[in-house]
This record gives sequence, structure tokens and C-alpha cells, in this order.
Amino acid sequence: MKNTLFGFIMLMSLASYAQTITVAADQRLDTDFSRFKTFNWTSQVDSELDEGYYFLNDLILKSQVRDAVKSELMGLGYTLDANPDLLVNFRVFDRPTRIKGHEGYGVTYWGDEQYRLISDTTSYDVEAGTLLISLVDREDGAIVWQGFASGLIENDKFIKDESSIHEAVNLIFEEYNQRAREYSKR
Repeated sequence: MKNTLFGFIMLMSLASYAQTITVAADQRLDTDFSRFKTFNWTSQVDSELDEGYYFLNDLILKSQVRDAVKSELMGLGYTLDANPDLLVNFRVFDRPTRIKGHEGYGVTYWGDEQYRLISDTTSYDVEAGTLLISLVDREDGAIVWQGFASGLIENDKFIKDESSIHEAVNLIFEEYNQRAREYSKR
């Protein structure tokens, strides 16, 4: 009886600790994703720190997210290239904000570049603990896809555990539904 009670208490403790990550994605409908084969980072990803009020400024976290995104894209058949088809950017929000048009991303998100959005009229309410990943068609300068994962905050602190970051990025890219190369059976 004591073992059963102890097991039940442990199970309830783990269940209450479990973090729920929710994801959403948006894409430009008129995009031919089959023409994208390569990717690289925007200047914001390559820069050391971002100045801003709404997002987390942590180099270790930035490195973890970058590694997780790179792993997912390469797993989908994309290759890292100096002259890419897709530019990749991401941001981790530690405060709630509303993204509409070019507002809410933060002034350093795209650096000196200006990209067309999926929609100027759609707005996104981003809660604290949200990771945003954006993919830009480098040729026409438009965001073609973006994914969000929220629920990465606990006790008012962003969860910086590497496995949680990889899980969130994986869940985001499950919404992507595109591949650079098809699998072949041999």
C-alpha cells in the first residue's frame, strides 16, 4: 500500500511539473516550397546580443536554439550555404507582445533589411515564453513561413534546458510539412 501511495504521489508530482508546449504556424499560401534547398542565418542570428525589451538576451540560449533549428532543417534535407534560398531568423520572447506588420519583432530582428510579411493585417498575441522562427525567401524578400512555440516559461523564468529547446523546435517544424529532398527507398 505504501509503495502504491508513494508511486501515485510521484506520478502526480511529475504531471504537475510537466511543461505544455503549444505550437502554431503561418505560411504564405502562394509559395512553391519545392524550390528551396539551402538556408543560412540572418545577421541578427549571427550578432552576439540583441537590444530589446520584449525578448530574452542570452548567448547560450541563442546558441541552443540555433543548433536545434540547424539540426531540424538539415534533417529536412536543407543544406547550409553562403548563398541560400532561405534566410532563417528566430526570437525568444520573455514578455507578452503583439506582433502585427513589422511591429513587435523588435528593431534588431531583421537588422537593416526589410522583408515583406505573410500578412500585414494578421496579428499574433505572443505570450512570455514564446519562441518564434521565421523563414524568408531570399530571392523575393518575403517571409514565407513562421512558427511559434509557447509554454517555455516556468515560475517567470524561461526554460533554458537544451532538451526542452530541442523539443520546442521539433514541434515547430512538425508544422512546416515541407522537405528539401524526398526520401528514396533503395
